[in-house]
Amino acid sequence: MTQNNILLILGAILPVIITVLIGYISGKRKDFNWQQAGDINKIVMLYALPLSIFSNMVMTPRHIVMSMGPVAIAIILALILSFLIPLAIARYICKRSLALSTLQALAIGSPAVPFIGTSVLAFLFGTVSASLITVSSITQNVFQLPLVMILMSVATGDKSQNISFATRVINAIKQPVVWSPVVALILVLMDIHIPETVSMSLGLLGKASGGLALFAAGIVLYTRSIVITSATIITVIARNILVPGACYLILLKMGFSIEQIKQVVLTMAIPVGSIAIIIAMQYKSGEQEMASTMALSIITSIITMGAFIFLTF
Repeated sequence: MTQNNILLILGAILPVIITVLIGYISGKRKDFNWQQAGDINKIVMLYALPLSIFSNMVMTPRHIVMSMGPVAIAIILALILSFLIPLAIARYICKRSLALSTLQALAIGSPAVPFIGTSVLAFLFGTVSASLITVSSITQNVFQLPLVMILMSVATGDKSQNISFATRVINAIKQPVVWSPVVALILVLMDIHIPETVSMSLGLLGKASGGLALFAAGIVLYTRSIVITSATIITVIARNILVPGACYLILLKMGFSIEQIKQVVLTMAIPVGSIAIIIAMQYKSGEQEMASTMALSIITSIITMGAFIFLTF
């Protein structure tokens, strides 16, 4: 692993760490409390994140979506399976609650490609990184996020209220963060273009989603403190090591070229994304575990991402 690679990884994760740290300091200074962190997260979930997803996706060229090759298919399958398999293990083998199983699976199966991946993948693969980021984002936003919202809605619903499963699913689907990526993907597939000025206007608030979510995570880390549990360690090991490692071995066995393996493995080696803490705060479940997991995953990724770069280059 060269010094340039280390500096690259540090440069990619430093803005994340600094933003979380600023949120932590704001909590320590009593500028913001736990309830206000929830209000910040509400802005993210109802407005900033849906607008960010929609404005970014509608600007995706149709040919990128329609010309998905083996690498794109491998990334899609990796993202889907790295969510579904941990979900099943956590729920039915480890006997965790549906809410915590869903959050743990999301942390394992949803790397921070839009944030950390943008700079790292662009440096490593140049223009090819655009398709890697696009495919990852579409899979996360169109498959993972709606399913997570539905599962969390069912898991955290008030059982004393006589609300059917179907009603809970419909209520989850009504959330802007669920239907906005679906609408955006339909527009892209139909080759319907939204004027760039409109897209940029919608994206203005959307650009704040990442920073606001990380800032709120810092407040959570102060008010709830970092706690390293067995679940946290297992999640980080799975996200940072097992998922990219499994991709490497499987693709090598399937006869993928070294260049293709590099692209998939390093995309999947990116640490836990902030979406896990966003969802945890939205449904008031597992906030401390997800904030601690994200912090540990990002810090250890300096070593784990560096190791996978060394392995594949």
